[in-house]
Formats: sequence, structure tokens, C-alpha cells
Amino acid sequence: MRHNAPLIIVLALLIVGGFAVILLSGIGADRRVDNSVIGLNGLAIWFQDDGIPVRRSAAGFAPEVGDLSLRIMPLYDMDLRLDAPDPSNADELERQQTQRDINVIIYGEKVSRMLTLVLLPKWTTGMIEDGIAHRSRLIPTADFNRLFEQLSLSGLRLQRDNAVFVTHAVGGSGRRQPALFHAQTFVPESVPDNCRPIVSFGSGVLVIACQSNAFDHETYFVSDPDLMNNHGLSVGENAAFVSALVKQLVSGDPDPVYVDTRVAISTTVAADQDERQDYQRSGDDLARFFAYPLSALWAVMLFVLAVLFWRGSVRFGPLEREAGTSPDQSKTAAIATKARLLRLSDSDGYMVADFVRHQLMDLTTALLGPDAGEAGIKRYFAQLSRRDAKLGSAFQSACDRLINNAENTPRTELFQLLETYKTLLDKVEKAHGSIGISKTR
Repeated sequence: MRHNAPLIIVLALLIVGGFAVILLSGIGADRRVDNSVIGLNGLAIWFQDDGIPVRRSAAGFAPEVGDLSLRIMPLYDMDLRLDAPDPSNADELERQQTQRDINVIIYGEKVSRMLTLVLLPKWTTGMIEDGIAHRSRLIPTADFNRLFEQLSLSGLRLQRDNAVFVTHAVGGSGRRQPALFHAQTFVPESVPDNCRPIVSFGSGVLVIACQSNAFDHETYFVSDPDLMNNHGLSVGENAAFVSALVKQLVSGDPDPVYVDTRVAISTTVAADQDERQDYQRSGDDLARFFAYPLSALWAVMLFVLAVLFWRGSVRFGPLEREAGTSPDQSKTAAIATKARLLRLSDSDGYMVADFVRHQLMDLTTALLGPDAGEAGIKRYFAQLSRRDAKLGSAFQSACDRLINNAENTPRTELFQLLETYKTLLDKVEKAHGSIGISKTR
């Protein structure tokens, strides 16, 4: 079990990491359309840069409508009652609009909760695929009749300019010149009686405000989404005009603007103030965690911890502090090690020879690398002799005698040879540090 502990830890980390990836991938994840040229991810960034408080919808984030001033909501579908088209059918996906954004019920619920600015559709899915603003990617204006009926805007019609950028000065004293390609505007004569023009653009109307009997506030509709989408904000003075428009609509409300691109309802409504209850906090709230029956649980936990601590101290012994090793202690340990080696070998020179051979291999590996092998020992002695011929010859002679003749050497002489070997090794380390490696001792 102890040998399997690293594997178990790795598997546990992988499982935890997998759950974290799954959780985080759903939080803050953007749809493909939101990052495309017709999406609205850039709108929140522009508002932040321009000093307008803003919040972006995200999974797991549900702000209260009382903390927001204006909802900006794009529509991409032409029929709010249709389910999403089959992604495997490219032709069907091309003819219809991206995936289903919201249905009629959700749309009505969102609009009823707070002041809302709705961006109408303009481009088909093909615009997302290739980013080319071609005439074939435009939704025919005749197809909007059903959508307008679902939005309670029956009779409203759209008109479009040609494939050119059209610029008109709009606004009051701070007039801006937004630029729109294939400009899409409302036909002024078709604006319903419950709606009023807010912003005109050439011969058409760009923004209207509509009042519904079901809501206690107006709802704003923008005919051309290119005014605010990722691509449109970089054209002409669209960005500056959008900021001025939003500031006009919120009428000085300091609460953030909410860019809502979520499919589901992503806001909450505060509870009735009559149901609100305020609680006083005191030390008694903390004391409840130590009252019965929780007190019995704490007692059991303390008892278990005491048993575990006692068992650990008996099994592993008292804690020891690591003390620095003095030169005398190192010398004593080296002598004890050699004595133990001789006792274990019982005058077996083979064990001594093997000891010296392995120590030489360690020295050779440290100098020449792990691939030196037995042949590397000769190269080691050769380099040592080139630096100090006398010391190299004596050290090689001692090593050869211990490796080749140790088995036939008496115990007393073997001990003397080991002392000589130890003395020569110390000299090699002191005089030629790059040759002798102390850690191999």
C-alpha cells in the first residue's frame, strides 16, 4: 500500500483536476456567436474603457435587477418559437439563425423585469462562419413579419441601403456620425402607435421606444445590430454614439449596464421587502457549535486525535533535531564504517575489493559521466597522473592491490592498506578537488 501511495495521489489529483476543468469550462464560457463579428463580447470591454459601469452575463452569475440600470439583449433568431437547428445539417444551419437564443416566454420575462434595449437580427449563420458581409448573408426584410408579431410590433417594417457604408449625423448637441454597412432601419410610417422614434438615421429610424400594457417601462429596439456588435464598434463613430445613447437611456442611473447574451433568464428579482428579516449576530451563535450534542462530537474528535498522537509517538519515537556534523564526528563515523565492513566481511577481501571498486566507479561517474563504465577508471587514473604523477601512481597502486589482491591479504595488512587508501583519497580530494569527489566517500 505504501508503494502505491504516489499512484493513488496522482489519480486523486487527476480526478479533482478533471472536475475542476468541467466546472470552470461551464463558467464564463462564451458561445461561438458571442466571439464572432456579430457578437457582443466587445461591447462590455468598450463600456469599461469609456467609464460606463457594466456587467456581462455568465454561467453561475445571477445579479438582481435592482442592481442594474439597463439590459442590452441581442436577438439572432427569426422565430422565437423554433427550436435550435440541427448542427449536423449545414444547409439548414445556413438558412436559419445560429442557435436558439430565447423563446417568447423568456423574452417576455426578461423585458418585463427591467429596462431593456433589444438588438434585432440582421445576418445569417454564414456571417459567423466566414465573417464576410455579403448580400447573401443578409436576412430578407420580408422574413421579419413573424418576429415582429412575436415582439408585439405588428406592422413594423424594415428597409436597407445598398452595399456601402452610410454615415449620418445623429444625436442632439453632441452629434455623432455612426457608419453602417447595408444600413438597416425602420420605415418611419410603419412604427406602431405604441412606439416612438428615438434616433433617426437618414430616411429611416434607427432606435424606437415602445410601451406595452404588460410592462411599467418602455422597451428600446435597435434596427441595426452592427451599431453595437464586435465589428460595428470599430467603424466610424459608432462606439462614441453607443456610449452617448446608453448614457441617455439610463438617465444618470449609476447602476451597471447588463450585457445579456445568455439563453436562459440570468437575473433575479429581490424578495418582497415585507418578507425581509434582519438577524442580530452575537457570541451565542458561536456558542451553539459547542453545545450538546455537538460538544460530544468535539470530545470524540479530541480523544481520537490524542490516541493518534500517542500512537505516532510510540511507533516513531520522540522527535529528533538534526545537528550539524563536526569533522571529528565524520572521522569517527568513517572509522566505524570501515570497522563494521571488516567485521561483516570476516576478513573476506572480496567485499573490500568490491567496496573499493564501487567507490572508484562513483568517482569516475562524477568526473566522466554515467556512461564511462569500467574503462573509465583507467581514464580517471590517467587524468590524475597528468596532474600529479607521484600521487596518481600511489593511489592507483593502492586501489589495484585492494581490488586484485585483497582476497589473499591478511586481515592486519588489509586494514593497513585501507588506511593507506583512505589517506591517499584524502590527498586527492584536497589537492585535486575536481578529481576527487567528497560526496562519494
